[in-house]
Amino acid sequence: MLFIAVFTTVNIYSNKFTYNEKKLGGDFKLIFYTSEKNNADLIANQTYFLVDSLNEIFSNYLKKSEISLLNRKRKLKNASSKLTALLKLSQQAHKNTNGYFDISVKPLIEFWDKAEKSKRFPSKKCLMKQQEFIGLNSVLTITNSNEIFLKRKSELDLGGIAKGYIIDEVYAFLKKKNITSFLVEAAGDIRVFGSPENADFWNVGVSATNSNSYIVALKSGQAIATSGKTYRFRIIEGKKYSHIINPKTLTPVSHNFTSSVIANSAVEADYLASTFNIVVDKDEIEKIINNHKDIELLIFNKRDIIFSTYKFLKTDKKLNNE
Repeated sequence: MLFIAVFTTVNIYSNKFTYNEKKLGGDFKLIFYTSEKNNADLIANQTYFLVDSLNEIFSNYLKKSEISLLNRKRKLKNASSKLTALLKLSQQAHKNTNGYFDISVKPLIEFWDKAEKSKRFPSKKCLMKQQEFIGLNSVLTITNSNEIFLKRKSELDLGGIAKGYIIDEVYAFLKKKNITSFLVEAAGDIRVFGSPENADFWNVGVSATNSNSYIVALKSGQAIATSGKTYRFRIIEGKKYSHIINPKTLTPVSHNFTSSVIANSAVEADYLASTFNIVVDKDEIEKIINNHKDIELLIFNKRDIIFSTYKFLKTDKKLNNE
């Protein structure tokens, strides 16, 4: 289970403003410091408008979204710069995770959703047939003129990266508005800028196991994201499976691990948290970490810490020892 708490302090010379609306399937929280409430309210409203506008591009749940249009028509000749940018980031993420992060697994997700409804584990033959519809390098083409093409019967799901991208867009927007200290949180994923009043860092509490919890000190610009099957899962033939699909085995993750990642952008933290919920081999984990800069990783279940990098292992304080 992941529990995140944000600890801040305030002095009498500035005002802390907190906003929360339901966006992207969960709470979308803003915390920032400024002097005037009217200005703070205006910026918050503009921020949520930005979130909605981006969701209308990336959401697989909205039938009229740009990604839904691409999935239906298999081509877009006038794609928005935002969609093109996120798809190119997804291609880079696919490369940097050695193929474990793959937004082309949507046909597999739907395949396993049907298996859940039928309550029967699919045959190997039926499963292997799905392989021809996935594999980002082979199913997605972006031309130099930003035309986008998808292979027949292939579809994309941006669920493992779009939330991080939107957080980063909000982060850039608030910086342009000259907000010098803020925190953005979308359904547990966080990115910060500056620091709270009277503090050097944003202290974020992470409850990892039944006996181990941490306070992570996020520096300005850093982000943290978490992925696991605690709240989202499917049951087939009495066994619980994650909503996350391993594109190399074509099967949903069956372990009960949760992964938490600190990175220098929310998009990186987002896709890596999903990736490290798939990859549990330590050699594979190390290879992917080496493809990135300044990554901190914690993989855990209710009983044990499975893998931990320096920040989680040595510099964080345990909450229950505070």
